[in-house]
Amino acid sequence: MIKLQQLKIFQMVADLGSIRAASAALHLTQPALTRSLKELEASLEVDLIIRGANGITLTEAGKIFKFRTEQILRDLESTKNEVREVVKFRNRSISFGFSSSLTYTVLPNTIKRFQGYFPEIEINLIEGQLTELLPKARTGELDFCISVISDSISLSDFVIDSFFSMPFYIIARKGHPLEKCLSIKELACADWCLPSNSFGYQKEIESIIFQCKTSKKILRGDSSETRFSMVLNTDYITISPAAVFNDYLLKDNLVIINVKEKIPNALYCVIHQSKFPLSPGAKWLIDELKSSIKEHCDYWGTDCDFPK
Repeated sequence: MIKLQQLKIFQMVADLGSIRAASAALHLTQPALTRSLKELEASLEVDLIIRGANGITLTEAGKIFKFRTEQILRDLESTKNEVREVVKFRNRSISFGFSSSLTYTVLPNTIKRFQGYFPEIEINLIEGQLTELLPKARTGELDFCISVISDSISLSDFVIDSFFSMPFYIIARKGHPLEKCLSIKELACADWCLPSNSFGYQKEIESIIFQCKTSKKILRGDSSETRFSMVLNTDYITISPAAVFNDYLLKDNLVIINVKEKIPNALYCVIHQSKFPLSPGAKWLIDELKSSIKEHCDYWGTDCDFPK
């Protein structure tokens, strides 16, 4: 079995080119250092160094092993620092904003799992549209937000990371008189309940749905709960992510109006202010969300774009 101390000894010998210099730097006797190197070579079953009058040189295997050793020791140091930082920040709070799509899918279980790791961290959840979330992210009130980005909003001061893509559909209550429509043109007289902003991705969708003149009525509101209440209790229809059908309270009472026109998928991103580095706790929570999203990839569509 290869030991961490052996890796550190090998790296020091390789860097200094001398067993004597390495033993002095590590405060070890030369026999002890030499014995450790021989044990390492025996574990690997290869020669790593060639001893000479002017010091040591690395074999070809030694050069490869030196590169890998440096990687391993860097990763260990990085992990050690990360763990220390997580402990340091474990009593702090995390605030993040998100669109309703996460509410109906991975958010509940992810938060529960995260709080199992860090029960002392207080989590503040803020649901909203991008226009509501960005001002809070700019001031640092939100650690990060997850939303569909828009070309019409400047995000030059933010770090943006692709997260996942999701299909959207036209949604109505079961039994709606228009639920069997096969074309958007057949929805010309429909009453719509939509988000209050109509820019970016929302504008793109509405340009497809309202491409011809209609006698439409549009009721707007940012609360997804209000929109679904209007849809479930009246003849209003809406545009919604597929995620709502993952909610057992909604899936049995809503239907997709399967029009032939294709509504483009929405690309969701993680967004945070570039001048406010993410805390270790926030990074951990984002990683947990990414892990949960990957588990649902078959549901979220085949064009999921996950960051490496």
